[in-house]
Amino acid sequence: MNPILSQLLSQVILEIDSIEFDPDGLVRVTAVVDQVVLTHHATQRDPEEYGSALCRGSFYLSDEDLIPATDAELCRLIAERVDDWAPVDPDE
Repeated sequence: MNPILSQLLSQVILEIDSIEFDPDGLVRVTAVVDQVVLTHHATQRDPEEYGSALCRGSFYLSDEDLIPATDAELCRLIAERVDDWAPVDPDE
């Protein structure tokens, strides 16, 4: 399997820091996401390793979407809908 695809499929939200809902349906999320930043480069013996980081992402919520009832379901929805997590700069 492609390493980048494998990394994307394995991303899990460990903790939601904040969620903001815009009137136009845009949902902005800040969360700790697993397997999103490179922590160790590949060597001749070992593959690359990825770790968790505080990230931002967004997606659009339609009128037909239901807000999940549990935290686990909410994390799963966000993980499925956010296509591009961007690590937060620690100096911000």
